[in-house]
Amino acid sequence: MTIKDIARECGCAIGTVSRVLNNHPDVSEKTREKVLAVVKKHNFIINANAKLLKTQDRKTIEVLVKGSSSILLNSLLERIQKKIEQLPYNASVVVLDEYDNEAKAANRIYYEQKPVGIIFLGGSPELFKDDFARLLVPCVVISNESQLIEGASISSVSTDNFTAASHAAEYLIQMGHKKIGVIGGDLFGSGITRRRYDGFLSSLTKAGLGFNYERAYITSKYSFEDGASAAQKLIERYSDMTAIFAMSDVMAIGAIRKLSDLGYSVPGDISITGFDGISISEYYQPRLTTIRQNTDLLADEGLNILLNNIERNTPPQNKFIPFEFIQGESVKQLLFANTEICKDRA
Repeated sequence: MTIKDIARECGCAIGTVSRVLNNHPDVSEKTREKVLAVVKKHNFIINANAKLLKTQDRKTIEVLVKGSSSILLNSLLERIQKKIEQLPYNASVVVLDEYDNEAKAANRIYYEQKPVGIIFLGGSPELFKDDFARLLVPCVVISNESQLIEGASISSVSTDNFTAASHAAEYLIQMGHKKIGVIGGDLFGSGITRRRYDGFLSSLTKAGLGFNYERAYITSKYSFEDGASAAQKLIERYSDMTAIFAMSDVMAIGAIRKLSDLGYSVPGDISITGFDGISISEYYQPRLTTIRQNTDLLADEGLNILLNNIERNTPPQNKFIPFEFIQGESVKQLLFANTEICKDRA
């Protein structure tokens, strides 16, 4: 009697039987009882040595994290690791600088370790298209969109960054802000940054507002420290701005801290919006106005797409996950502003 025999008799997948035998929680009580009844019927005993060998032989899914300080990506990584622990795969994690070429790193890892699939947390396939096209293994980019690359099996699961950023900028404008600065990533080294910037600009253009990039845009890493440093540079260049659109919550929180140190009140003197909806943004003072990404759904859908591509040879796909606009306390309504508030979007 083997696990395959038990699965056949129960009418369950082998992975389900394995989870029951290893006491994983993500199995319904009805299924658990059915599997255990068959185990008891045949007096099945797990061979510890065979189990160890099986664990050692499990195939590997490589996870490349683009940026060491991103709370959002770390949340996605934690969720994915927990999911993979319940599957017949190992997760191997590599952390890259946010300016690294993740596709080149992935090609090197593939030839050294031969993973069955690769997950990119962050990443910019459009910037490193040639290197992505060389990957000979199913891949999924989570948190950034990916155009289909000929000959490559690369999927993506993300928030619609353009629409979400446009929504945040539209809210600032409706609250009366016309002089808006931006703290964002490298426009030429990050696809996410470019989409959020383009979305931001689209709302300004729609409202008939101009934007002076040299004066009003500060390039920053997605970190508290760089957000703080960027805020100081921005206030020196654009002292009469009334609001800041920060491309991540950690940038926004770092900026608020620095502005407070410089004697500015948020939102009394300067309003700020973030992006991501990390948990700290809800408890920070002031509570941050932001775009909340659904990290659980991003992680789950990304992993499901990759597994289907590995196990069933399904074609790559690009999928958007709905976002939520959080109207916090970090944006002040200016006098004579249009008081119509943006509706939540999905």
